[in-house]
Amino acid sequence: MQKNMDLLEFSRFYEIFTSLLGAANASLNTDIVKTRQSDTRAYEKGWYWKDLALTIWLFTADDFTTFVIPETAFGICAALSGPLLTDDNTPDLLSVVNRIPMVMLWNWLNLFVFNLANQRHPDSVAEDKINRPWRPLPAGRISILHTRQLLLLAIPVVLGLSVYLGAWEETALLYTMNWLYNDLSGGDDGFILRNVLLALAFSQYNKGSLRVATGTGFDILPRAWRWIWLTSAVIGTTMHIQDVKDVEGDRAKNRHTIPIVLGDGPARWSVAIPVAIWSVVCPAFWELDVPGYVLPVALGMAIAGRILFLREGAADKRTWKMWTAWTAVIWMLPLFKNPSVFVRFSKSLRGM
Repeated sequence: MQKNMDLLEFSRFYEIFTSLLGAANASLNTDIVKTRQSDTRAYEKGWYWKDLALTIWLFTADDFTTFVIPETAFGICAALSGPLLTDDNTPDLLSVVNRIPMVMLWNWLNLFVFNLANQRHPDSVAEDKINRPWRPLPAGRISILHTRQLLLLAIPVVLGLSVYLGAWEETALLYTMNWLYNDLSGGDDGFILRNVLLALAFSQYNKGSLRVATGTGFDILPRAWRWIWLTSAVIGTTMHIQDVKDVEGDRAKNRHTIPIVLGDGPARWSVAIPVAIWSVVCPAFWELDVPGYVLPVALGMAIAGRILFLREGAADKRTWKMWTAWTAVIWMLPLFKNPSVFVRFSKSLRGM
């Protein structure tokens, strides 16, 4: 009898023990699953933001060195030239240099809005599949709908930041140029209108860069306006160098660029001649001495020679990049004329 009781108690103890062990194991498994789910959500969340940042960057990646940096150079060099273009007679080198990130940011933000508007159209996606397949839309990283929604968000945000940076008027005018160029197809209907719109847009990029570089405490002088319009003419008569390398994609979009309308040969001459002329006219505008002509003329002649005699696709892409460097040199000419800011800075260092 006692033996049977012992067996009964042992069996009950075994049942209780195994049930407790099972409950503990189930609880442990639940905790493991929850932990894994939490880790997965955290990983996916981190991946989402990284992927979004990369997608945003890819909208502008191939334009950063060819656009943002030259436009930043325009604003910074114009601001450092002091009384040539602004009413700041003695600009401080470090103060202006410290504004480089803000000038770059303003240019990038406005470029981002333009590229969203430009790349979101179905025919633009078809073009980019040929010319720039790494961009977010042809690469399948984002849809046309989400790009439009991102544009709707970016427009007020960029305008608000431009108010803070002191160049909201230029941003508002750029929005108008953006609408004419992209939504009303002003960039596709004919190369004359296309180049005019680009020239007008660059006038605002240049002026906005100068405003951000100088801050809100200084005014732009009338000579600055003449310089801005001159540089806009440089853009309007030479920027179609980019169309030489993009013929296949432009043809897919039915864009009427100079190489497509007039042919490859005339298009190349229509770049080479203006580049050669502006390489002399722009230094002459500032009445530079002979050394001031050397760099713009040398680069200009190299570009003219390359565009005429090196006609392979890879060579055209390198020539396009050289053109962007040439524009940056042209934008620096006011500083060639008046480098006194560096003289004052060196004297201040010696006096320390």
